[in-house]
Amino acid sequence: MPHPYLILASSSPRRKELLSLLGLPFEIISPAINEEILGKEAPANHVRRLALEKAESVASHYPDSLVIGSDTAIELDGQILGKPVDLENAHHMLNGLRGRCHLVHTGLA
Repeated sequence: MPHPYLILASSSPRRKELLSLLGLPFEIISPAINEEILGKEAPANHVRRLALEKAESVASHYPDSLVIGSDTAIELDGQILGKPVDLENAHHMLNGLRGRCHLVHTGLA
């Protein structure tokens, strides 16, 4: 079986939806990487690094394919908010953002 030409290195339903809008065939392969924040890593650097690590992780298995890696993080008061662990945590995070200035960073590789 031939390797896919275009691969989305993500398990995000939203990224799948966005890429589908292009009308191009693609495969989804979830990368196996550690998404921890490294030390005092700046949010913009964090998402760029993770996007690249995701793309490289999958591309190493599919060298003839075009692999897209992406990551998004929310910054509040200079800190990266992690992914919510459950619905209650998500509501808590959203309430914490309400009425406050925050930044959304996205890295693409």
